[in-house]
Amino acid sequence: MQIDLFTIYVLCAAVLGVASAMAFGESLFNSRHQRVLRLWALAYLFLLAGSMLVSWREELPTVIGSGLSNILIFTGYGLMVAGITRIGGRDVAPPIAAVAGGAALWLWAGPNLPLPIWHAMAALVIACIQFAGVAALLSPTLGVMRSRPLAVAVFAIHGAVYMIRVIAMPLLDTVADAGIIKVLSILTMGEGVLYAVAAPMALLAMVREEGENRLVVAAQTDFLTGLANRRSFTQQASERIGPDLPAGILLVFDLDHFKQVNDTFGHQAGDDVLKLFARVAESEMKSSAVIGRLGGEEFVAFVPACDMQEGAEMADRLRRRFRDASEAGARAIPVTVSVGVASTMGRGLDETMAAADRALYRAKRLGRNRVEPEALAA
Repeated sequence: MQIDLFTIYVLCAAVLGVASAMAFGESLFNSRHQRVLRLWALAYLFLLAGSMLVSWREELPTVIGSGLSNILIFTGYGLMVAGITRIGGRDVAPPIAAVAGGAALWLWAGPNLPLPIWHAMAALVIACIQFAGVAALLSPTLGVMRSRPLAVAVFAIHGAVYMIRVIAMPLLDTVADAGIIKVLSILTMGEGVLYAVAAPMALLAMVREEGENRLVVAAQTDFLTGLANRRSFTQQASERIGPDLPAGILLVFDLDHFKQVNDTFGHQAGDDVLKLFARVAESEMKSSAVIGRLGGEEFVAFVPACDMQEGAEMADRLRRRFRDASEAGARAIPVTVSVGVASTMGRGLDETMAAADRALYRAKRLGRNRVEPEALAA
């Protein structure tokens, strides 16, 4: 069975129509990325319209069949890349003036170029847009996504295919090499059909994965302070604390007389105090530390590669800074914190936590607003 270009263009258009419908349907249930999904739905429609115009270009005026069709295709690819940049956290303003000027120039000059040069110029634009898509996909904010390598491969391969056209087409003679040009066109469009299937699937997978990752983070994060919640802290610390693992220190914090803060100043003020402590703790701890909120006014931190003396000094700096910060705000609410310190050497999380709790209770018995290392615990 012989497959002609028209059949491939129709197949590509059908696939793009389905992709557009899928992206729009997904946007109805994904408010966070609704704009991106609808942008992609519109992009696929532009590509669909451009593909159909190309398939009918012999029956249409040159400026429409050749010129306008390519502008629609360029626009569709550009909208796909714009959506990727938004997923990556950047909202790039479209260069409307440059696009309009380029479109006008292409409609005027593009269709009048010799056919191989015209094909090469169009292919170069498409290749550049695809490589811009690769660059957008390589944004560090998308690095955690498992579906990113597939999307990168799809855009890179599509760009490479069109770069081959950029090199090959000017070397061919329109009349003598008409058969070769036709074969190249069929191969390119065949790959284009695969792209029309793979690219929307990969991009949709990224959107869904980003949503799933966000839910996982929300499930592991204390909603008020932004620190790890009890479950997340326990999971992270358990992987780094054990009899056979390098020693560190565990710090357990309890804000002194916190109930009085809520009773005197209100729960909003109490929430502000908890958030203040979280900020101070994050700024004082090493970047490798794991910090969590156990619940209420209780916090905990694991600091790897740290001995008892260094840990006690770190905890005391944090204690003094938190006391000063709570008194220095526009609405001064003097609050202090008691801290228990224990070493993880030779034991697991539960045993270390119990030792740090004993040290914390000793700090409270001795007057609060102090740091007690495990060695001094009763």
